Amino acid sequence: MERRVDLKRAVRHADPDQVHHHGRLSADERFEAVESLQRRVSSSALRTVVNRLEGSGTNRRRRPVEWIVAETESRRRVRTKLPDEDLAEYLVDRSGIDLLIFAPLREALALSASDRELKQLHDYAGTSIRGSRMRTSKAAAIAERRWAPGKSWPHHFVEVLGLPLVFAGLPGRQQEPETEQVTPFLPLKTLEDFQQELMHDVVATLEGEPGANRGVLTLPTGSGKTRTAVESLVRWRLRSPARPGILWLTQSEELCEQAVQAFREVWFDLGRRSRKVRDTLQIARLWGDRSIPADPDVVVASIQKLHAIWRGTDDGARRQELVALMERFGVVVIDEAHRMTAPSYTRVLRFLGIEVTRKRSSELPLLGLTATPFRRIDQETRQLARSFHSRLLTPTSLGPDMVSELRRRRVLSQPDHIVVDWRGPEFAMDSDPQYREHFKQFQDFHPQFLQEIGQSRERNQELLKRMEALPEDWPTLFFGCTVEHAVAMAVLLRRKGRRAASVTGATRGSTRRALIEDFRHGGLSVLCNYGVLTTGFDAPRVRAVVIARPTTSPVLYEQMIGRGMRGPRFGGTDVCLVMDIADNIEFHGKLAYTRYRGYWNSHQTVHRRTPLSQSRPPTRSERAERLAG
Repeated sequence: MERRVDLKRAVRHADPDQVHHHGRLSADERFEAVESLQRRVSSSALRTVVNRLEGSGTNRRRRPVEWIVAETESRRRVRTKLPDEDLAEYLVDRSGIDLLIFAPLREALALSASDRELKQLHDYAGTSIRGSRMRTSKAAAIAERRWAPGKSWPHHFVEVLGLPLVFAGLPGRQQEPETEQVTPFLPLKTLEDFQQELMHDVVATLEGEPGANRGVLTLPTGSGKTRTAVESLVRWRLRSPARPGILWLTQSEELCEQAVQAFREVWFDLGRRSRKVRDTLQIARLWGDRSIPADPDVVVASIQKLHAIWRGTDDGARRQELVALMERFGVVVIDEAHRMTAPSYTRVLRFLGIEVTRKRSSELPLLGLTATPFRRIDQETRQLARSFHSRLLTPTSLGPDMVSELRRRRVLSQPDHIVVDWRGPEFAMDSDPQYREHFKQFQDFHPQFLQEIGQSRERNQELLKRMEALPEDWPTLFFGCTVEHAVAMAVLLRRKGRRAASVTGATRGSTRRALIEDFRHGGLSVLCNYGVLTTGFDAPRVRAVVIARPTTSPVLYEQMIGRGMRGPRFGGTDVCLVMDIADNIEFHGKLAYTRYRGYWNSHQTVHRRTPLSQSRPPTRSERAERLAG
């Protein structure tokens, strides 16, 4: 009880700015949740919940998040589980506002509820379940009730048990309408000279004859590639009496919505610049469960949606409707064009009447967008180039060293590059024939090999130490080796008192959007992820990027560092720290960051070691203070 009194005293003095507005828990909410779990659920029951959450699985090499956290925090003797008194705190830090999505925890809470609370939960909406007379049966029935975050049942559950309302969860965002009528008005900043140059090149390409009507527009991440492309497409469309339609194709819903908003903003601005433009622009969304629109001017679609239509597995659309819609299109745009060598793109484009593998080309213009117009394998790069008539659209006004010039103009930030010269246990590629074969075939590391690195106790201790040394007011992105690694690092930072969270492919869409917005607005200091934030993510004020996963892919590496490269002229920062870690890995000379040594050096970046913070496990009183604030 003494610990809880101390916690409550600490909460009274919590920072008032740390109030929950998005996907992050406030200090009060975090404390109340932990205190409720400690009070209501026994340690043995919490241990059962944690074990079920982590799962045993069949892969013995894949360690759970708790294992990584416990090992990283241990100093004297290796441990693989957290102490019982830390389990409630761990569950809250691991799951955040989605804590109660996990049914076994709801069951444990229901089982420990008072008779009155249990009846209120069981008889919710007057629909008690027949045959549920035993407490265990009632608790199981309560846990099995469908949990729709943000809806009435989750609200009832948390209110009955006296939990913070935030744990009812965020409701799934109502999807945007399938079409929009856009009236021009909102002003935008004038295009830079290099963007105007590219715009003229794009329009000339799209107006070219078959065989010369394709190209890839390339600009580094953060230098206005999407805006330039949309301005070019709108100008090209207005120059044509037929007002042809535009099909914009990309690979994620985030990128789709980003494109829709870009068309909105450009069309708004166009009305301010030109009195002749007063028509509305109909923009159609075609992803998820949306159906094919009737008469759009612009269609923004995901490759997954069109591939489902091609396969005939999409119930909301028919192939013939898409073929009929194609007659309206005058151009197809491929965002993230370096991915176009994938079979799904080839099938869909061929279905749409666009041949990308043969020498002779279709009449329909094709525009690609990418910051990385190359692939890891030379043959794939040549294939990509052929698909666009080997035409690369780059601004000559930036000179031969485009990145350096954009940094001089403060369009891109200056990188402060740190290589953590850490030498821990050797990660031997020869330890497993499967690793060697995978590297030989794909020229990159096997996912299981990345698991081993992400589970390294000494390596994670060094990473945690380095990240603790970063100023807390620096928005920092962390790229982990695996999902477990990203989640564990967020938990470790949270237990150190940092405002950290993680997003992965398994994170609910509404929660992910809320966390990203919270990060953009400074509510979160560190956002850890695996495989989510390399594309379709825009947070201009990122001050540090920590690349904790080794890769030989220059495309992936450039995408990761690109998240922090937006300069002050485009709303970003003057300097962005990029932290790499030098692993003792065989074939280390092929790591992507080593290929960028000249790239860093040529721009007078700083290679140095960050000061090591004196790190030690927190005392119980320190843990209580951190838990409260």
